[in-house]
Amino acid sequence: MLKYSGYNSYLLKFIFLYLFVSIRAGYSQKLPPVHNFSIKDYKAGNQNWGITESDGYLYVANNEGLLEFDGLAWRLYTLPNKTIIRSVVVHDSKIYTGSYEEFGYWEKSDTGELVYTSLVPTLEDNEIETEAIWGIFPLEDRVIFKSFAKIYIYKNNKTITLNPKATLNVGVLMNNTFYVSMSGKGIFTLKGESFELVKGTDKFKNYKIRAILPYGEDELMIGTSLNGCFVFKEGEFKKWEHPVNEILKEHQLNTISYNKGSKLFFGTIKNGLYVVDEEDGSYYNLNIDNGLQNNTILASTISKDNLLWLALDNGVSATPINYPAYYLNPSKQNIGAVYDVVSLNNKTYLATNTGIYKIDERGINFIKGSQGHTWDLFVCDDEVICGHNLATYSIQNDRLTTISHRNGGYTFIPVPTVANTFIQGNYGGISIFTKKGRIWTSLRIRDINFPVKQIVFEQPHIIWLAHAYKGVYRVQLSADYLTVKSIEAYHNNTLLNPYDIRLYKIENDIAFFSKGQWFVFNSIEKKIEPFVSLNNILGPYNSAFPISDTNKSPYVFKDKDDNIFLRNKLQDSTSQVFIPNRYYNNLLVNKYEKAIVINDSLTYILLYNNVLAINQKKINKQLNVHPPRIERVFVNKTPQSIKGDFSLKSKDTLSVEVSIPFLSNNSIVYKLSQDASKTWKPSNGKMEFYNLPYRNIEMQLKTLTASSNSSNNDTKLSFYVKPPWYMGFYGVLAFICVLLITLYIISTINNYVLIKHKKYLDDQFLHEQELLRKEEALNHEKKLNEFQKKQHVRELNAKTKELANTAMAMTKKNELLLSLKNDLLFFKNEVISKHEFNKLIKTLDKNIDNVKDWEVFESNFNQIHESFFKTLLEKHPDVLTPKDLRLCAYLKLNLSTKEISPLMSISPRGVEIHRYRLRKKLNLSTNQNLNEYLMNIS
Repeated sequence: MLKYSGYNSYLLKFIFLYLFVSIRAGYSQKLPPVHNFSIKDYKAGNQNWGITESDGYLYVANNEGLLEFDGLAWRLYTLPNKTIIRSVVVHDSKIYTGSYEEFGYWEKSDTGELVYTSLVPTLEDNEIETEAIWGIFPLEDRVIFKSFAKIYIYKNNKTITLNPKATLNVGVLMNNTFYVSMSGKGIFTLKGESFELVKGTDKFKNYKIRAILPYGEDELMIGTSLNGCFVFKEGEFKKWEHPVNEILKEHQLNTISYNKGSKLFFGTIKNGLYVVDEEDGSYYNLNIDNGLQNNTILASTISKDNLLWLALDNGVSATPINYPAYYLNPSKQNIGAVYDVVSLNNKTYLATNTGIYKIDERGINFIKGSQGHTWDLFVCDDEVICGHNLATYSIQNDRLTTISHRNGGYTFIPVPTVANTFIQGNYGGISIFTKKGRIWTSLRIRDINFPVKQIVFEQPHIIWLAHAYKGVYRVQLSADYLTVKSIEAYHNNTLLNPYDIRLYKIENDIAFFSKGQWFVFNSIEKKIEPFVSLNNILGPYNSAFPISDTNKSPYVFKDKDDNIFLRNKLQDSTSQVFIPNRYYNNLLVNKYEKAIVINDSLTYILLYNNVLAINQKKINKQLNVHPPRIERVFVNKTPQSIKGDFSLKSKDTLSVEVSIPFLSNNSIVYKLSQDASKTWKPSNGKMEFYNLPYRNIEMQLKTLTASSNSSNNDTKLSFYVKPPWYMGFYGVLAFICVLLITLYIISTINNYVLIKHKKYLDDQFLHEQELLRKEEALNHEKKLNEFQKKQHVRELNAKTKELANTAMAMTKKNELLLSLKNDLLFFKNEVISKHEFNKLIKTLDKNIDNVKDWEVFESNFNQIHESFFKTLLEKHPDVLTPKDLRLCAYLKLNLSTKEISPLMSISPRGVEIHRYRLRKKLNLSTNQNLNEYLMNIS
């Protein structure tokens, strides 16, 4: 006999409940996007206790104070005592907050800052010891503050205290009546300054009530922590009938928000958010596994722009209500990057870099045996053709069958004019596939030996191929598509980047997107040129490129900032739907961005680890276009009035911060009245200006939608840029004074300069006179020197002539005496006695070699050639004899051997011998001339 334990019994109940919920309530896997804000974003505490929205601003009660979010920027405001804020609500343009032993309100100042006013001083006893305010409820002319023990009612600048002698849980306002639950008692209404039990609510005295909210016609929904939800009307309670009610008991309900007639939002402590659609009863769960950053929801609110905001135990999150998009992988199972999606027989197949996944009513599951990179999926009849890294497969009944060993199938498309024939681009080139019945055959087309990523038909037998890595080719195929007739490379065109070319067929034109620009193939001139008409059609979006099949509508484009926009018609920008990248967290697959148009109301955007399904018909309904709001204005970091009418200097730095509602598909543009171009410039919400001109300036801001619609009203900020002080009255006066003083100084300086210049001229004149006198004296002295020099030359010439004459006379005399001597020698024995004869010969010899004649000659020679002997002796010391010096002197006078012979009383032969010996003493080489050598000695 089989016995069931309590655990088994519980397990069976849970399984039954799961099946019941799945079948009965239609548990939905179609989850909207979730936008998470962590402490890194808002820079405050992790826990957020209360949350509310008013006029486009979000206010959050945080551990560190009050958080304000304007749609673009977060700001934190702290209480004077730095305590935790537990509750927040907006009423009559005031933000009321409650904290420990503190409550009051915040108001915006002219500078946009929130300024706090405490209401504790308005208490009668001015005391609020050990109490924290957990709820705030504006009621007509009163504001009710609720702690766990007391009620504080603020009215006309006075606050009274009510003590019901019970633990107060939650409260709610309905039909101008304040309801509050009291532990162990039930639910009460506030009547004046007393409490009245709501009939029948004593049944809840032992339940921990976590939420009370208006529901239906004069109904209240009561949400308990562990006992589910109930509906109260006219004194009667009934259990709220929905499968989620049982789930809430398990996961500890904490808060409820209600979008009347649409959806209920249940925040839990343990498992995030449950959203129930009242129209069809379906629901879904958002938790940490599929989008939320934390499973504990402490508070929630619905904004006027249909966003559900969640205050979490760690962070803040937002999710759209009735959002026309959902994820195919809501559990965020790690499936990898998605490259393709197809649907067949109520099943959706995902091609990813990890394999193939199937989505059906049972969820998302991996197809066995499909491990590996999958590039492409194509539905053919009742099977899915898969281009895989390993081969080409057919998927039938979730089983893979190999139909070709061609691996790396990037793309698989039908041949336009031949039934059941397909062409595939793969790692090895291109292949032709043919289907006959259930049999597939494939043949590789020769002469294409490179990986082909894209194939586009220009004509039935002319195709364009995009190389997986480099270039594009135009290929003409044979009639049977099995051989290549011609192939031309077009990537050498300087217009294209061969490593980054996207290939398209757009309205019968072969188009290329490269270098962020559009180009087209001119089939007449067979060349690639700029695609002017498409650039004009796309206008400011001409740097975007399609990521969907351009043969289907709508066209899906991706711009340079990774945003996506859809156009039903290429030429119609008014049909454009803009999807900011924050909707899919910038998760497009880089270099392989892809969107798949299923029909006119459903488009898939392929992402890393997911697929975003978009209903373009619903998303096209734009919200009202709100004008930008001015949040802060600073001049040199000093706050200014956000209303304008302030002044600054040109050298000052003007900073302006603006905002638009969160998750709007819009952008901010601005212009300044002083800007001559008058063009609108984009802004990211923060602007800074320097060196503005001196004048009144008006800044205009407006909101611009993706379809170029703008807000009806512009936001304006006026201010005055003051000229510098020196351009005002006192500046002009100071300028005149400075000018007069300057003129006086200039005049004084000029006079001083003139006097000094006159003195300088006088001194210069005297100096020039002195120079002239000295010059004349110098000239006179020069002339005198020249005269003396000439006189000296004349004297020198005369002495030279005299010396020559002396030498000649000495020569003649010696010649005569020698001749006479010779004659006497001839008559030696015939005339006189020998004694007399010898005496006469001695006399002649004495006169021939007369030393005195030589001394006279030497004296005259030294007067003409003063340093000759000195220089000669210095150059040749201890070598030359007096006789050598005499020969040198005669040679210096350029006398010939014949002339020298009688002067030295030797024969001409003796002179030659003496010359030869002199050359040796002077160390002259054979090629040196003795006369020239002596002539050159000064």
